[in-house]
Formats: sequence, C-alpha cells, structure tokens
Amino acid sequence: MSLVQARGDVLPASTSEFCGRETELDRLGALLDSGARLITLVGPGGIGKTRLAAEALCRGAHARRRPVYWARLAGLEADSTATAQDVMQSAVRTDLSSPPTRDALVRTFTSGDRSTERAVLVLDNCEHLLGVVAAMIAELLESAPGLTVLATSREPIGWADEYILPVPPLSPRQSLELFRQRAELIGRAIPDDREAVAVAARICRRVDHNPLFIRLAAARLRHQPPVMVLRELTGDADDKRLHWTHGARAGAEQRHRGVYDVIAWSFALCGASEQLLLERLSVFAAGYETDDESLRGGIELDAAIAVCADDALPASAIEHLLERLTEQSLLSAHLTATTVSWYLVESVRVFARERLRRRDRAEFDRLAARHRRYFRDKVVAGQAIWLGPQDQAWLAWARSAWNDIVLGIESGLADPAEAVVALEIATVLLSMKVPYVKSGAGALTRLTERALEATRATGLGPSGLADLATALLGWISLWQGRTDHIPQLLADCATLPPGAGPRYTDIDFGLPAPVEWLWGLELMLVRGDPRAVTVLARARRKFAEQGDRIGAERSDVFAAFCSALVGDRRQALENTARFLDRSVSSGSTLSRAWAEIARAVALAKHGSATEALTLTHGVLTRYRGEPDTWTASWAVGAHIVALAQVLVAQRAEGGDPAAAADTAREIAYLVGGFKTRQRSMGISVDRVPLIAAEMRRAAEVSRAVLGDRAYASAERRTRLRPELDALWSPAPDPAPPARRPDRQAASRPVSRRPATRWSDLSEAERDVAVFAAAGWPNSAIAGRRRSSIRTVDAQVAAIRQKLMIASRADIAAHIPDELADRVRYESERRPSRSRKGRTGRAH
Repeated sequence: MSLVQARGDVLPASTSEFCGRETELDRLGALLDSGARLITLVGPGGIGKTRLAAEALCRGAHARRRPVYWARLAGLEADSTATAQDVMQSAVRTDLSSPPTRDALVRTFTSGDRSTERAVLVLDNCEHLLGVVAAMIAELLESAPGLTVLATSREPIGWADEYILPVPPLSPRQSLELFRQRAELIGRAIPDDREAVAVAARICRRVDHNPLFIRLAAARLRHQPPVMVLRELTGDADDKRLHWTHGARAGAEQRHRGVYDVIAWSFALCGASEQLLLERLSVFAAGYETDDESLRGGIELDAAIAVCADDALPASAIEHLLERLTEQSLLSAHLTATTVSWYLVESVRVFARERLRRRDRAEFDRLAARHRRYFRDKVVAGQAIWLGPQDQAWLAWARSAWNDIVLGIESGLADPAEAVVALEIATVLLSMKVPYVKSGAGALTRLTERALEATRATGLGPSGLADLATALLGWISLWQGRTDHIPQLLADCATLPPGAGPRYTDIDFGLPAPVEWLWGLELMLVRGDPRAVTVLARARRKFAEQGDRIGAERSDVFAAFCSALVGDRRQALENTARFLDRSVSSGSTLSRAWAEIARAVALAKHGSATEALTLTHGVLTRYRGEPDTWTASWAVGAHIVALAQVLVAQRAEGGDPAAAADTAREIAYLVGGFKTRQRSMGISVDRVPLIAAEMRRAAEVSRAVLGDRAYASAERRTRLRPELDALWSPAPDPAPPARRPDRQAASRPVSRRPATRWSDLSEAERDVAVFAAAGWPNSAIAGRRRSSIRTVDAQVAAIRQKLMIASRADIAAHIPDELADRVRYESERRPSRSRKGRTGRAH
C-alpha cells in the first residue's frame, strides 16, 4: 500500500511525459471546480487514468486550494479479509499502533478544519475492490458534504450520482508524439523521414493508441528497428505483442510489465461467462477508435448471438454480457444516434484469441465457420434489396462490416469446403462493386483468386459460381489494363466456337451469362466496338432468366455506357433514356446515379453538353462527402467529357478567350484528379483503351487552349497531390443549372481559393461543418455519418476552435462559396427535430 501525507502536500510524480488529453483535462477540471462528489476515470489498463488524475490535480489551482489524499489500491489483494482496513490505511495516515476505523476515516474529512472538509480523496485502481470501495465511498460522501472522491478504475464504482469520465485512447497525432519521445529516450530516435514516421504511426495504430502499449513498443526499439516491431504486430496467431515486457528493472508495476499482464489483470476479474464470451468474440475482426467509420468495425448484437450463443452461453444472456464486458473496459462500444455495436481492440483480441485456440482448437474452428456463414448470409441477402430504396443502407452496413467480411473469406481458404463459402462472399461483393466503393478491390481480388483456385479442383460449390467469379476477375483485369489476360479467362469459362468473334456478335452460341458479359466488356473497353451493346443485351437477358437482378443491372449499365460512348446518336439517346427511366422507377439512388452518368455522356457526345453538366452536377452534389468515391469519380469522368464538348463549342463560336481558358484549366485539373482517384482504386485509366481515348481527347482540347506547359502544370497540380481529395479539391461544385444561361457560363469554374481557417479543418470536420451550417443537429449528423454523438460533439468543438468562433451558429459564415449549393441541398434534407428517429438518408 502507499500512503500520502495527511495534508495532501505530495502528489504522485509522473516519471514520464504527459501527452495530449486536453479535452479530458478540461472536463475533469470543470468537474472538480463544480464540487462533484464522485468522479470516476474509467478506461482499460494502461490508458493513462492515473497520470490524467495526477496531471489534473497538479495543474491550475486545484492542488493549492484543496488538500489531496492519494490512496494507491493496486497492491491490495481482492480476497483479503483485511481489505476494508487496508483501503482505509491507504487513504489516510494513522498511528500504526491504532488500526484505522471507518469513524477515523470519516473524522479526517469532518474535523472542522475548513480546508480539510473540501479535500479531494483519490482512490487509484479500484476495479478489484469495488464492493468494499463502493461502501466506503457512500459512507464518506454522506458524512463529509465537502469531500470530492476521484476514483480511477477499469469499470464504474456504481454510486447513484457518480460522474463517469471515460479515458479514450490517444489521438493518432498524440500517439506518434509519445512514441517518438520514448524512442528518443532509449537512444533510437525516429528520423523526420516520411516512411519512418509512417511506420511509427502504423505501430501506434496496431497497439490501439494505448499509452502503455506505445511505451512497450518503443522499448522494443532497443533490440530491433521499427519495421521489425511492426512485423510482430500481425493481429493473428503469430503476433508477438503478448510476449513484450517493459524491460525496466524499476518504475513499472507488475500488472503493467507487459501487454499480457495488463489484459490478464482485467480478464481475471471477469466471471466465467464473461470470460467465455470474450474468448468467442475474438473470431470477429478487431475494431479501432477512429473518426473513420469504415475503419472502426463493430459487432452487432445479432451477429454476437448468431456466432457465440449456445447452451453454455444462452442467446438471452449475450446482450447483458456484452454490456458487462464494456463496463470492465475489455470491450468497446460504438453508439450512433440509433444503434450500438461493440468491438475488441486488437491487443485484447490477440489475447482472447490465443486463449481460445489453446483451450479448444476445435471450438475455435467451429466458431470461425459460424462467423463465416453469418456474414455470407448477410452479404447474399443484400442481393434481394440491391438496386432498391434500401441499397444504400445495406452498402453502409457492408462498409462498416468490411473487416469481418474479409476475415470470413481469408480464414476459409485452407479448407476447400469452407473456400466455397469464401468464394460465395467474394463473388457477391464483386458483383455489386462493393470493393471499389470501399477501396478494397485489390485485396478482395487476390482473395477471390485464391478461393477460386481452392474450389476449382474439387468441383464443390453451386453451379455457375466459378464462371461468375472468373468473369468478375476478368472485369477487374480490364480496369487494371491487363487486356491480354481476358482470352484465357474466357477460355476457362467456356469454349467459343471456331471463328466466333466480333463479326458474329449477333449469334447466340449458348454461352453462360457471365461469359457473354465479359465478352461484351472486352469488345467495349478494349476494341471500342458498338456491337458490344448486342452482346451485353444478350447477357442481360440471360442473367434475368436466371433471376440474377444484379447481373442484369451490370449488363444494363455497361450497355448504356457503350451506347453513349461509341453508339450512334439514336442508339445513345434512346438506350440511356430508357435506362434512366428504369433506374428512377426502381427507387435506387445508386442505380439512378449510374444512369444519370451514362445519360450525361450521351448528351455531351450528341450536342447537349450543358444539360449533361446539369446531370453530373446533381450526382456530384449528392455524393459529395459520401464514402462512395467510385460512383462520384465516374461522375467526374462524365463531367470532363461534357466540359470538353463545351470547350470545343466555345472555340468554334469565337467566345470569350478568358472563359475558354477557365474551362481548359478546369478540364486539366479534373483529368489529373480523375486519374489520381482511379489509380488509388487500382484502375489504370491510361491502359483501358476506350476510357484513355476519352481522357486523351479532353486533354488535347484543353492543351490546344493552354499550351503544353500550362496544361501539364495544371494536370500535375492534382496528379501529384494524392493527399487531397482529387474529386473535389481541383474544382469544387460546378454552378447549378440556374446559373448556366449559356455554354460559356457553363464552363466557368467557381473560386478555388480556400479560406485560410477553413483549410485548417480535417476532411471529416469539413463535412460535419457543412451539415451544421445546414441546420442539422449533432444527433442527426451522427446518424448520417454513422458515428457517435460524442464524436460529432468533439468535431463541432474542434471546428469552433479552429475557426475561432463563439457558437455553432457562426459556422455558416465560414463555409466557402463553392460549398454554398451543398449547404442549401443538405438544408432541404434536414431531418425534422420532432422526428427523433429520422437521421438517415432521405431518398
């Protein structure tokens, strides 16, 4: 036990640096000033609760105005019969010949000394003594009206009026700062090299931005370079973090000597059912505390029940056990305006996974199979609602569940029977273009190839699954510019009759629908052959006959684009109009967006460029701030085609040279940004002949106005700055239709000069600022962005600080001109405050 002088003159001195925590320090300081009776700092082991308490009490005037009594409880045994006496002995020094009593402890804070009656009693590390500590706190607070108790614990104390202050992980910036400080401390400083700093940042993320784990990772630098430390953090069976130790001979508590010790301490305090559930939850992917919702992950209650429940863990008990594990800081909860999900940070997952595998490898395999089939069924169910009013909600689920979906595929590749399940998942995702929406096409392509190889030799799986997977891999090969790969893929699916080729596209050789589709794509994208429309129409019919709505839609999309790009005027306008009508009637915002993009290309190519720009503006407005950059990027591509036609008309009509130059620069900016964005998704635009020809044509028109050097400089502006959002930064929203009275006006870009303070905001903060300026309450913003209200509250606070404004209402005055249209658009979609549940997307 550890005693502090009765007058509280000495606080625990931190032996290491204190990073960040400004928000938590401000909140804790405000609670101490307000006279709160019980404040509990709650968080997992090593997160910095003790340091935060000490820092808050040392800062400002708290230590000077109020005496502090500090009781270190970590060393007390939870099962000791003398626990209550030990706690009291730790809380206040007494004559050792007279064992402390509750009355003596109460008298310490009710002695009549005015300063003592306003004391702060710190009870550090309470989680293993909750029963005794809770009873003692209740008695003290009832007897000493001026006393404030500040507790640190891995779970709340449970007093009725307890203020619970969660201590979150460090921010990425703070984590990196701490890691570099610790590395320098041991003589292994991280150089100011982008690659070295990036490795350090990845280490911090893999250890959950936990300050203690960051210190342990930095200690590893004594023996190996950062790249090798990162390799030890696989998150899988070969992960080595549980074997790390502090390396210090003094200054580290036993329970903080290593990652294993920290987690094992909390695990030992759990009941048997809680321990069992935690082990079983390790078959899910790890989650992360981040503003990027797609990286956070999360386990929904239905998923936890489906995978983990059995006779030993009844389904009816799962929710309560999830809540208990969350209270004990072993499981993290993510709350949005309407939902809750849970996740294991990677270090806890590694710990629980190792215990499960050692205890019962067969149970681990059984749970992994249940996990795989659960996500297979959820993914397959998405086909029934895809291209309907609910497709965006399903897509949002797929993005948030992406890590678990990929884990389900990857973990099934070793067993041919399980590889079939993995191939089913991968094929459905590819068919709905989800990987491109999630920017995960490369990883999923490789997994699909491995699953296909694992199943092909056995002949297992539904009829036609291998053909569809092969055709989809061929589609990706086309986008990658691997056109010479297509004939072999076609041969893997079916044997074309001798002489079959472009001259015989009107003949049905009885090919499977996926083969017809891939053949049509090759004719379109590689050869630029308008007869591809015939083949794609036949593919559509065959998919429809099989009941494959998504396959039919895919065929429709490419047939419409083929008509628009290489068809004659009648074919282009009729086919795209028909596709647009069908998409609008479906109620699917995604199908409508693609139909509008195809229609815009057809209009631009056949004399109605201004109308085309109106359509692309609508798509870009709707998709700005959305994670579906795949759809938005092709809207930018259509916008480029339309602008090129506008520029041709401007030059032919002898219009204003300045307007023509503005249009030419906008084309150059967008071409560079378009290529950058496509490249980030694994698409080689320059190696896809049909698309490359359109971009080359637009570039030539722009170059003819600007000259080679000016054009190259403008295109390079976005090509060489991938950290910018290449869809938006080079040229913000084009003017809306009402501000396009003629072709020249259609091409004039809006101002590209950002406000200085606005540029200080992160991408996520800018998006939140637009919603706030449009009048959305924080709860609705959280629902729309699928984040927690706490996250949005913090973002709004950061926006106010960075913009140096007094209130939320002042945000609108700082919105750049180019975002004014989007603010108006979001204002029209603002949820009614009286309808609290309506925070989702308006269709």
